[in-house]
Amino acid sequence: MGSDGSAYLSITRSDTVVDVPLEDASSWKLGRGSQCTIVLEDDLVSRNHAMIQRTESSEYMLIDMGSRNGSFVNGRRLSTPSKLRDGDQVTLGNAQMVFHNPQQSMNQSTPDLGDEGATVCHIKQCLVSVLVIDIRGFTVMSQQIEESSLCQLTGSWFAEAYRIMDRHGSSAQKYIGDAVMAVWQHRTKGQEAAEIVEILRALSEFATVTEDLSSKFGLPEGLKIGAGLNTGIAAVGNTGTKGAADYTATGECVNMAFRLESATKTLQTDLCLGKSTSDYLRQWARAATYLQEHEVELKGYDVPVATCPVTFGVLKGFLESLETAGQEA
Repeated sequence: MGSDGSAYLSITRSDTVVDVPLEDASSWKLGRGSQCTIVLEDDLVSRNHAMIQRTESSEYMLIDMGSRNGSFVNGRRLSTPSKLRDGDQVTLGNAQMVFHNPQQSMNQSTPDLGDEGATVCHIKQCLVSVLVIDIRGFTVMSQQIEESSLCQLTGSWFAEAYRIMDRHGSSAQKYIGDAVMAVWQHRTKGQEAAEIVEILRALSEFATVTEDLSSKFGLPEGLKIGAGLNTGIAAVGNTGTKGAADYTATGECVNMAFRLESATKTLQTDLCLGKSTSDYLRQWARAATYLQEHEVELKGYDVPVATCPVTFGVLKGFLESLETAGQEA
């Protein structure tokens, strides 16, 4: 396995080693459940234990999905997504495996066009909405609770993010440290506003789930999140290597979403909407009641940028008002 330079897991099973390739996809679920890509028959492994995600830069991230017994890399229990390196020892319950990625060293040089490891790129410009969600005060929180509880809490948080965003139509998700980026592609002209409302429903649901996790784990100050949502043109599509391409979105629209999420700290709010996003929502007259435009200085921008800061309480009220309008219609 790995002769073509692709990444793979060497899993020890009943005194034998089985090589499982990590190709032809951008993510692989590991767990005891039969629906997992890589099934691990071990009572100490949760049904949905962890996920390996391949990034657009051909890196592999291990993400714990809220498992009871944790995910370990080289003996260290994960509390946030961890980048895997060639030769890393991964432990899930009693399952022992080694991550191999021969391409890590090969990627330093430019491949031949005919090489199976050559970079492939199928990118197009299209309209997307990018949602970035970040855990507030993660460092302080990590000092307040036991490591095992912290790892299970954050794993559960990432697992819920994956479930909710996927159910509400997200095209792709990325996990960066203690943050999540989800992308929605707008394919039908005239449906943008309705699709953005669906994204807001996903965020509102996730905010509620985050509160529930705070109660479940008994956090003294609660688990807080901030979010930025921006709509615009981005370069989207598959990048990576042959047989292992990865859907991604890049460009100013994506950068702005991250900046808007950071602005929630300055404006002391929960969510910042980009102007283009709020403009789509203003097709409903009642949006003016909930979306008040402000200007904020953002890193990397020479002039203040217009945004609509919104609390999760106001967001819930806005969504409920739209549902009421629909019932009246």
